[in-house]
Amino acid sequence: MRLLESELRKREAELDKMIITFEKILSDAPQGKLRVVNDKGRTRCYIRSAASDRSGKYVRRDNMINAEAIAQRDYDILVKKAAEKESAAIKELVRIRDRESAEGVYEKLTLPRKELVRKAFITDAEYAEQWLNDPYEPKRFNENDPEYYSVNGLRVRSKSEALLADVFDSYPVPKKYECPLKLWNGKIIHPDFTLLNVALRRIFIWEHFGRADDTEYMEYNVGRLNDLMLSGFYPGVNMILTFETKHSPLNVKVVHRLVEEFLL
Repeated sequence: MRLLESELRKREAELDKMIITFEKILSDAPQGKLRVVNDKGRTRCYIRSAASDRSGKYVRRDNMINAEAIAQRDYDILVKKAAEKESAAIKELVRIRDRESAEGVYEKLTLPRKELVRKAFITDAEYAEQWLNDPYEPKRFNENDPEYYSVNGLRVRSKSEALLADVFDSYPVPKKYECPLKLWNGKIIHPDFTLLNVALRRIFIWEHFGRADDTEYMEYNVGRLNDLMLSGFYPGVNMILTFETKHSPLNVKVVHRLVEEFLL
């Protein structure tokens, strides 16, 4: 249901943007009515300049610009009307959902009644807390591994991972570092970050490739990515990828954009 709500809101935004676009286009649309008939298998167009003009002026095939413009206008009007109806229907559905959602029943109970019942749903905050408190065994550091820390004290394996952790911490995005993941072939790997989109209650993994200009390193990681995709993780769906090279460091603006697009 949460994913459906998110998609509905995206669709509503797309429709509202489309409506505004068509309003601008139609403000400069040509006048007149178009009559289109099929005459023995041939399409003939007539432009009517007034309502009293039932037949209209025949449009030659080598001069169809006005006829095409009027036809496009008529089509745009129909699309705009359909977009308005669909947008209104989505707004009404979301309004009803916000007011009458099954999850909201508990919040409408009096405090004494709340103490007597077991909730059918948990809040987003409760869900995130449960997810964060689910124990896991992260990948171990070797004794001689260099030490890098995020601002909040999370030990990671590189400056770029520390930067990523700091960006995640600047948003309400719960994270786990190097949480074990069992692949389709039974192999256990530790993705750089496992992240929770709280609104959708959906898990994402974030893999950062810090030496994308290293052929051997990337050949290994191509196999790792293939295994992840065979295990149900797909770039742009539930897996986020970032890259850097010696001459192209991790772009923080890109990281923020990705977080805002997929994790909020």
